[in-house]
Amino acid sequence: MRPHPEWTLPPEIDWAADPFQDVNWRSQYHMLRWLDPLRRAAAKGDDEAFSMWLRYVRDWVRSNPRDDPAHEWVWSDMVDGIRAIQLCLAAPLVRDKSPEDLGWLEQTIVDHAEFMADPANLGHSNHAMHQHEALFVCGRTLGDERYTDLAVSRFDQLLAEQYDEQGVNAEGAIAYHYNNYLWYERALKRFDAEGFDRPAAAERHARAPEEIAHATRPDGTFVGIGDTDGGGPKAIGSPLTDYVSSAGSDGEPPSDLLKIYDQGYLFARSGWGETERNYDEETFFSVSFGRSDRVHGHPDGGSLTFSADTVNWIVDPGKFQYGRSIERRHMLSRFSHSLVSIDGRQPEKRATVALVRESVSQRAYDLLFTDDSFPGIELTRRVIYSLNGDYLVVIDHVRTPKEVTARQRWQLGPAVDAAISPHRVELTSGEHRAVLSYAGTATALDQVTGSEEPFDGWVATGWKKKAPATAVTATKSGTSFRFITVIAAGAGRAPSATTVPTEQPGFCLEVSNGRTTEHIVIREEDVSFPADLDSLEQKDDDDRLAEAESRQPAASGRPPHLDPSRRREMFDLLTAARDAARDSTAHARRITARDLLAEARARGLDGDVDLGVTAAVTDLRQAVRGRVDPKKVQPHRTALVNWDGDPSWKPTFYPMPLVHHGSGLVFDERPQESQILTVNCRPLVLPLALSPEPGEVLTVLFHGALDRAKLRLPIFQRWRYQLELRAGPTLAVADPTLDLSGSMRLGWYLGTEAMDLVPRIAGAIQRTARALGVKHIVLVGSSGGGFAALQVGAFLPRSVVVAMSPQTNLRAYSPRLVNAAIGPAFGSPTLSEVSVEPFRLSAAERFASRAVYPRVELVSNPGDKVHVKHHEAPLRNAYSAARLSRRFGTTEIDLGPGHRSLENDAYGAVMRTVYDSL
Repeated sequence: MRPHPEWTLPPEIDWAADPFQDVNWRSQYHMLRWLDPLRRAAAKGDDEAFSMWLRYVRDWVRSNPRDDPAHEWVWSDMVDGIRAIQLCLAAPLVRDKSPEDLGWLEQTIVDHAEFMADPANLGHSNHAMHQHEALFVCGRTLGDERYTDLAVSRFDQLLAEQYDEQGVNAEGAIAYHYNNYLWYERALKRFDAEGFDRPAAAERHARAPEEIAHATRPDGTFVGIGDTDGGGPKAIGSPLTDYVSSAGSDGEPPSDLLKIYDQGYLFARSGWGETERNYDEETFFSVSFGRSDRVHGHPDGGSLTFSADTVNWIVDPGKFQYGRSIERRHMLSRFSHSLVSIDGRQPEKRATVALVRESVSQRAYDLLFTDDSFPGIELTRRVIYSLNGDYLVVIDHVRTPKEVTARQRWQLGPAVDAAISPHRVELTSGEHRAVLSYAGTATALDQVTGSEEPFDGWVATGWKKKAPATAVTATKSGTSFRFITVIAAGAGRAPSATTVPTEQPGFCLEVSNGRTTEHIVIREEDVSFPADLDSLEQKDDDDRLAEAESRQPAASGRPPHLDPSRRREMFDLLTAARDAARDSTAHARRITARDLLAEARARGLDGDVDLGVTAAVTDLRQAVRGRVDPKKVQPHRTALVNWDGDPSWKPTFYPMPLVHHGSGLVFDERPQESQILTVNCRPLVLPLALSPEPGEVLTVLFHGALDRAKLRLPIFQRWRYQLELRAGPTLAVADPTLDLSGSMRLGWYLGTEAMDLVPRIAGAIQRTARALGVKHIVLVGSSGGGFAALQVGAFLPRSVVVAMSPQTNLRAYSPRLVNAAIGPAFGSPTLSEVSVEPFRLSAAERFASRAVYPRVELVSNPGDKVHVKHHEAPLRNAYSAARLSRRFGTTEIDLGPGHRSLENDAYGAVMRTVYDSL
C-alpha cells in the first residue's frame, strides 16, 4: 500500500496487524481499498479474484463488529467512509455472483450508514467529506432517502465551511487543497450521476483550480506550504492547471501575476512565460500568513519561498510523514521554516501573522506582515519585490523591551549549495547563481546541511523520505534591530547588492542581477527608484503640492490615462511641443520640456503610464555635446529626434547616425549608409533602422516583447544576425507604442486610438523599398512582432510575411498583457471597452477589411499549444475560407513546451528557405 513497503498477507489474516507501526498503514489496511483490484478483476469475469475478495471481506466483517473491532482504528472517521464505498461498489457483483451473501453485505452497509449518520462519529475537514460521500453512496445503494438527504445537507454545509469565496480550502497545505479539490469533485460527480443538484456551496469549490495554479511553481510542482511534499496539479484538468502543468504549452494562464488570498497565501511571479522568456525561468515567490493552527498547516506565518531561473532556491521543509518522529517534529516546527525565531522562546501555538499593508505599483510590491508568535516581542516582516529588477528585499524588524537574540533562517532547496562570505551568501545550483545579501549592521552568518544531531538541514521529498538541504541562519541581538536581506537570482553571473549613501530618508540599495542594475530607496512607508520620472528635475515645495493635488482621479473616476479628455489634451500638447521645438534652440527646447512636465503633472500623468511624456521630454532635452546625459533623460529610452541635423550624432548603442524625417520618409536618392530613421506619428515617434546593402529583397524586422528593465529603447531585434545573413537590405522597425508606458513590455505596434501605426509603417516600408529598388519585401516577426508583420502585410499585398508563433487575435491572448497595452494605447481598461476598429486587434479581420491576403509562411512550435490552437489555426482557417490556402505555408519546429523563440541558427535556416522561394 503506497507509499509503504510491501507486506505479504498471512494465510490467516490478522486484522490487528501493524507491521510498520504506522498510522497511515493501519488506516489504509482497514479502508479495504487494497481489495478493489480483486473486485475489478471479478467484474471482468475472474472468479478466483471474486472468491478471494469474498473471503477477505467476509472475514473482516466477522472480525470487526462495531462493538468489538480488532483494532481501535477500524471504526475511525474517514476509514469508515472509504471502506463503506468499497462495500457498496461490490454490491452488484455479489448480487450477481453470490446472492446468498447479499444479506450480510447489506447489513454491513447498513451498519456503516448508521455509524456515519450519528453526529458523535463525525470527523472534520476532509475526513468528514469522505464520510458524507460514503453516506450518500450508502443511501443510494440501500434505497434509503434518509441517508441520502442527510449526506447532501451535510455536504453542502461542509463545503461552505471548508471553502471561502475565493475558492481556498481551509486545510492549510497546498497538497490538500489539491487533494480536496479532487475528492470533493469526485463526490459531486456522484451527485451528478444520481440526478441530484450540486449543493449551492459547490460554487466555491469550483474556484479552487485558480488558487492551485497560482500555488504551482515554474517547474510545475506545488510550493511546499504545510503538509506538502511535491506533486503537481495535472489531474485537475482545468485550463489554468493545464497551463502550469504543461510549462505554458496548453490551457490558459491565470490573469494575475500577484494573487493574495484571505486565508493566508500570497503568490507572485514575474510572468507566465508568455513573452518568450521560458516558463520555467520565470521568478516566483510565496508568503504564507494567517493562523498557525490549520489542520494540515504548519506554524509558518511569514515564511517565504523563492524560485527563479529554473531553481527552487528557498523552500519550505514539507511533511515527511504523519505520526511521531524526529523528522516530523522538525518539519512541523516554526524553526525549520524561513522565518525569524527568538532564542529561548517557544512560539504561541495559536499565533497569527497578518498582512497589514500592501502597496502595489507598476514598479514594486511592498507588503508588511505582523507576527504575534512571541508575546511581548514586536516582530514584523516587510517583503518588497522589484518588478523591473526581479529581486526581493526582505526586512525583518525585531523590537522588544529586553535584549534578545534572534535567528533569521533561510531553508534552501536540496539542489542549492551555499558559500558564506562577509555580508552575503553565494548560492549556486549547477551553472545557476543567486545571492542572499545583507545590508545594515553586521550580521553573524552560519549554515548547516544534513545534520543528524541536532537534526537540522533537511527537507522532505516524499513519505518518510528526506534530502540534505542547507539552511542559512543570520543572528543578531539587541532590543531593536533589523535583518535586511536582498534575495536575487543572476542571469549568467552572481548578483550583487550594496548600500549606497543617500541624503533622502530611509536607505538606498544598488542591486545588480545580470539583467539590470537599479537603485531602490526604502523608507518607512514607501519605496522609490531614483531613475523615475520624478528625478528628471528638482521640484520645489510648490511643485510637490501641485503634484499631490494632480494625483486626483479623472472626472470619469478612472485613472488619468484612461480619461478621454486628458488623453486628447496630452496628445495635442506632445504634438505641439515637438512642432514648436523644430525651429527652437536647445535652451528653448529644455524650457518646452519643463513646461510639458508641468502640464503632465497637472493632469496626473507623471506616473508610469504617462502617455509618452517621458519620451517627448527625452527628445526635447536630446543631447549634451553630442552625448546623451543619463542624468537628464529617461534611462530606458534614448532621444530619437536629431533637431540640428548633426550627421555625427549617434545617440544609441547602434553605431549609426540618426536622421529625422518629419512627418514621412523622403529619400532624394538611394541611401548609401546605415542609419536610424525617425518619423513623426503624432503623438509618437516611429524609429526605423536601415542597412541599405545591395540586393533584391528588403527584409523588415518587427520585435516582440522586451525586458524593459534590461533594454534601452529603441530595440531592433535580430538586427545584427540578419545582417550576417547577407540577404540584402534590412529595415528594422521599433514599436513607439512602448513610449506610452514605462512598464509596457509588448505593444503590438498598436499606436493610439487616433493613430493607427500600421498604415504609417507600411508607407515607410514602401518608400524605402522604392528608394532601394528592391523586387521583394519580406516582413518578419515572432510573437507580438509576428502580429505586427501580419497587420502590415495587409497593406503590402506582394509581400511575404514570416510569422513565428505569432498572436493573430489579441482577444484570444493573455488579458493581462493585452490590457497592459490597450490601456495606454486606446484609453480602454479592458478589451470589452475598446472602441477602435476591430481589425486593429485581429490580423484576419484586417485582411478581410482590405480584401488583401499576403503570402504567409508560418513557423509553428507544436509544443506551444496555446498559439497553435488559438492563433495559428484561426488564421489558417481564414485563408481556407477565402480559398487562398495556397498562400499559407506552415513549417513546424519543435522548440519544447511553451512560448519560445527560434535560436539564430534555426531562424537563419527558415529565412534562407523563404529567400530561395522568391
